[in-house]
Amino acid sequence: MIVRKPAHLALAALAALALPAMAACGQQVPEASKPKPAATEKSAAKPVTFERETEKFTYSYAYPAEAAAIPALAKLLEADRVKGLAELEKEAAAAEKDARENDYPYNPNMMGTSWSTTGNTGPLLAMLGEISSYSGGAHGNTGYEALLWDKPASRRVKIEDLFTDMAAALEPMRKPYCDGLNAERLERRGEYAGEADDMFNACPPFSDLVIIPSAVGNDGFDRIVFVAGPYVAGPYVEGVYEISVPVTAQTVASIKPVYRPAFSATAP
Repeated sequence: MIVRKPAHLALAALAALALPAMAACGQQVPEASKPKPAATEKSAAKPVTFERETEKFTYSYAYPAEAAAIPALAKLLEADRVKGLAELEKEAAAAEKDARENDYPYNPNMMGTSWSTTGNTGPLLAMLGEISSYSGGAHGNTGYEALLWDKPASRRVKIEDLFTDMAAALEPMRKPYCDGLNAERLERRGEYAGEADDMFNACPPFSDLVIIPSAVGNDGFDRIVFVAGPYVAGPYVEGVYEISVPVTAQTVASIKPVYRPAFSATAP
């Protein structure tokens, strides 16, 4: 089982770094852009981190060396970075203007996207993106996104593209997932979870989750990770629930032949 720390803690840490500097002594915070361009060759590739901080917002975007080593994928991520920054600039300007005109304090907006590799095999690179944002409310928001890159075809593919029948392939994982989720809920809450029909105690459908294959090593994807963001499997304070289920021979048999070499069964 893989368990990630509650998302609100990561968001709070990011906010703690950004907001005090903006508020201290009423001084203006200079704008700083620190892009590290993606390398075009695998041997020279390094992780990419971009940060920009102004009086109105803080923006960050990062992706790993494995993605930077693939020119077409790096181009896609750079386009996403530029789009996100433009949207945040527009939203922050509108929010600051509204606060000024209605005479209430403006809290600088924030957005951060961080991609991490869950597995890198010959045919496929898999990444999980954590997108954190804050727009002046009681707390920020955190969402997740899966990105699968077909290396030979040089294109992004959806999780369902890997299977001949995704619903049938994942059905045997349903009970192990729900059991793992309830065990993690019990550990976090320290008490009986409650009635199963309660929204924060029921096992959420796979359609509500972000699903991504995972490889502990680089021999093949040997687990499927199911990610439930805040409010999906528990209240906001509990953060993200990230539960992994082993890939079986039955799972591998349901993978399309072109992607089958990327997977490795851990059980019959």
